[in-house]
Amino acid sequence: MRSQARGVDVISPEALVPDPIERYGPLALRLLVYAWLSYFFYQAVTTFDEYVPGQYWPFMLSTFRMFTFLPIHEAGHLIFSFFGRTLLILGGSFWQIAFPVLWFIIAARQRSHVAPFPLFWAGENIMDVSLYMRDATLRQMPLLGGHKSGHDWHNLFTDWGILDSAETWADVMFYLGIVICLVAICAGIVLAFRRFLNPVSILVPIPEE
Repeated sequence: MRSQARGVDVISPEALVPDPIERYGPLALRLLVYAWLSYFFYQAVTTFDEYVPGQYWPFMLSTFRMFTFLPIHEAGHLIFSFFGRTLLILGGSFWQIAFPVLWFIIAARQRSHVAPFPLFWAGENIMDVSLYMRDATLRQMPLLGGHKSGHDWHNLFTDWGILDSAETWADVMFYLGIVICLVAICAGIVLAFRRFLNPVSILVPIPEE
């Protein structure tokens, strides 16, 4: 079926017989991405629930954390270093979560089908921060500075007088991160199938006579 609208031919998806690769390829790629995120999520859940000194983390999780999330965390300390002691300490964990949240907000405002992807990383980083919170009392996690005195959440919880509640706050963040990750994965899969079942109409310019 072909109709004219403002100088272009509008061809409905039903009138087309797309190449199988063009039709099924994007769906397969999106599902592959969210299958990978599901596996990453499994690694995060089983790793961030408790810190065990000397226990090796899964390679993929450890690599992403070291070369992606940790630089973002440290950048947060730098960005917020001009706003006083509390924001200097909090800035690392805050920016680690805020960065993917801002990415998600931008994608959502643009109604982009990729919005669940940054939402997943926001949830994953919330779980990552929860592990840091959980370590506030024992301070067993290795730090870049190498000294326990630089433990962000020990210092924050101590300043706020809630160090005894560190485990509770860690639990809240951990399960919040799980919920957000699950919502992101489910939403990504649903949007992938919606995009597959409702392809965008193609606009074909009308040749000049």
